[in-house]
Amino acid sequence: MTKFLSVGVLNTLIDAGMYFALTRWTAFFAAQLVLAKSISYAVGMLNSFYWNRTWTFQSQSSAWRTGALFTATHIVALGINAGVMAVCLELTNMPEAVAIAMATSAAFVWNFGLNKWVVFKS
Repeated sequence: MTKFLSVGVLNTLIDAGMYFALTRWTAFFAAQLVLAKSISYAVGMLNSFYWNRTWTFQSQSSAWRTGALFTATHIVALGINAGVMAVCLELTNMPEAVAIAMATSAAFVWNFGLNKWVVFKS
């Protein structure tokens, strides 16, 4: 669990850093917050696969098998992440930082369960 949390923290830092770089340094993404969040999340996802496969779970399963399951799990998580972000920003008018925290938390819960019990299961 500690390794998974460590990878999660790194992913969150990558996700947030990419999000803020996109939205603060480019006019296009400054007006497209949900799209920027989707892209930043995807970059964090790639990092997550590498570290969770090689370090956290030390998976010996086929990279194709774990990659396919991981991708399917994280495509749904991306929808959860972007959906929560959209609801928080557009329907409830939450502050951006709160929306990011809510989106990240929702995706984390989904990802942990499926990574532990399905994707990297021995």
